[in-house]
Amino acid sequence: MTLLTKSKFISALQCPRLLWHSNKKLLPEVSIADQHRFDQGAEFEKFARLLFPEGINLENLDFNKNLEQTEKLIKNNVIIFEASFKDDNLFIRSDVLEPVDDKFNLYEIKSTTEVKPQHISDLAFQKYVLEKLNIKINKCFILHLNKEFTKNDEINPEELVKREEVTEQVNAIQDIEENTNKFLKILNQETSPDMTISKNCNKPYICPLKSECWSTLPKNNITQLTNWRQYWKLFEEGIQDIKDIPKDTILKPKDEVIREAVIKNKIQISIEHIKHSLNSLKYPLFHFDFETFDTAVPIFNKSKPYQKIPFQYSLHIQHKDGKLEHFEYLATGEEDPRIKLLEQLKNEIKGEGSVIVFNKSFEISVLKKLAEDFPQHSDWIQDVLDRIIDLAIPFQNYHYYNPIQKGKYSIKKVLPAITGNGYDNLEINNGLDASVQYFISHIKNKTKDNKLREHLLKYCCLDTEGMVWIIDELEKIIK
Repeated sequence: MTLLTKSKFISALQCPRLLWHSNKKLLPEVSIADQHRFDQGAEFEKFARLLFPEGINLENLDFNKNLEQTEKLIKNNVIIFEASFKDDNLFIRSDVLEPVDDKFNLYEIKSTTEVKPQHISDLAFQKYVLEKLNIKINKCFILHLNKEFTKNDEINPEELVKREEVTEQVNAIQDIEENTNKFLKILNQETSPDMTISKNCNKPYICPLKSECWSTLPKNNITQLTNWRQYWKLFEEGIQDIKDIPKDTILKPKDEVIREAVIKNKIQISIEHIKHSLNSLKYPLFHFDFETFDTAVPIFNKSKPYQKIPFQYSLHIQHKDGKLEHFEYLATGEEDPRIKLLEQLKNEIKGEGSVIVFNKSFEISVLKKLAEDFPQHSDWIQDVLDRIIDLAIPFQNYHYYNPIQKGKYSIKKVLPAITGNGYDNLEINNGLDASVQYFISHIKNKTKDNKLREHLLKYCCLDTEGMVWIIDELEKIIK
């Protein structure tokens, strides 16, 4: 029997095609980053359950045993974790059911720092199934992370977990039965529903089928434009290729640069703007990049849920005469890495000179939090903040644009576009993988994986060495 579960229901709200593929187990393999996110959710769930010390946990029971035990316990007025309920083709497991007189409070545990629309839909589907089984719901709640919580030795679940009532929002959803009937029909179809790409491909999550569904788009398609409202409007009008945008269509200046680059198949350069950017640099240049990890439940004192914890940096110091020095740090994972990282970095970024980063908002936010958590270093950190120059600006403003960037201006796109060198030959070639692999190896499993450390060092080194190369290429352009 094909069952519509709450996870399938949420998938169906995003896209019927996603529902069909998830039911047929035709989804791509779960990425290491997604698995890490699931693991963080499970870790938070342990703390949320501590709010109900009398709760009985059924999560380790198999399908039929869980249903049997739930049926028995529901009559005994006890708190239940992972209670299972089935009504014909509908199946749910509820995170927490708490008896209140002849009714129940229904709780959903989410490792986010706020309530999101999909959480309400999740609870509404559960409530619908429970009420079909004559189980009355008193109130509905989301248990989520308190974003203001700061760890200070032992964690108090009452402080970490925020209990937010959402009964009114849940009751406002009136189309559960209609959607349920529609989704059950899709589950039983022989073939996948035909769907066109839309905003839902990224909302509320990036769909695991996105790369497959979007693979049919032209090489230079309109989703590479920066104005997403305009490109969806064009898409709805049947325009997919940038070259097919009518000439009289007024685009934003950045998108005009993209269109011009595609039509002429030529790099677009604003020499005056690039000159202005380079003239603001003060040597020596300190090319700098952090790598960080974050966890739902803080593991170090003086840290909050999902706070970025820097565990690695790379620093290239570029002197006016061309001399280049490289410094790096990679924590061992045995303790909070922040103090040692700060102390070493403080000895390396000294004197005067611009501190070069790529996309400054990230490094600035990490540095500001370090200054807040370790005020003994705040004066030095403020000096570094005052000297930061964002190398992404010329690319963010499309003063340099190569069609191979495909509308993006991250260093992963810019570096190969301007230098011909990229990240493809590295074992670790993006920041998310670096973060998760470090966390699993060094924090979770406490292993000393020297090969992984070598890969992490190479990856972070390329980020800062790449910035040196980018400036060298920009200097050549203006000459």
